[in-house]
Amino acid sequence: MRYVLLILAVIVGAPVCANWAWAYDGLVLPSVAFSAVAVQQEGAAETRETIHYADGKLRIDRGNGFSSTILDLTTQTQCLLMVNHTYLITPMDDELYRRYIARSLDATDAKKVGTETIEGQATTKYAFGDDGALAAAGSYWLTRTGVMMRREYDAGVYGRNVHHLEFLTHVVFDAQPRTLFTIPAGYKLAK
Repeated sequence: MRYVLLILAVIVGAPVCANWAWAYDGLVLPSVAFSAVAVQQEGAAETRETIHYADGKLRIDRGNGFSSTILDLTTQTQCLLMVNHTYLITPMDDELYRRYIARSLDATDAKKVGTETIEGQATTKYAFGDDGALAAAGSYWLTRTGVMMRREYDAGVYGRNVHHLEFLTHVVFDAQPRTLFTIPAGYKLAK
């Protein structure tokens, strides 16, 4: 599959990064499969989700009986798996993927500002300005394989500035079961 995508990227002129497996439509897609706990802190609020990534697909499990989302970063679609065993397929939510997947340096005009070790992983820190519709500037930390280990920025929320910190913990680099990225048996399309 990667070879087909690589050939397609060369044919259509999509940018290919030297350090990452490939960039797709302005996204830096990791070249390794992994799972992790993703922590999001927004002001005083904190949420934790389990994520799984492989071959351009990202699954976000919210736990505690909540829904799951499967993002297909190559087709820019998402599948919402709901607790009542129904699903919806919709265009990808830009805000959702930004928590886990970095945009390419060209797309964000990010600048390298240093290196740091996070969760035992060597990372490069990049500073970015206002990122498209997201009126927030900050930093993100990428491994050489394209995994975004941390993202930090301040953004206006309801008329005041709120600090956002998103990071990965308990990262395991290993193959992910293909079934995580498919619609489970027994689920029906929501009407």
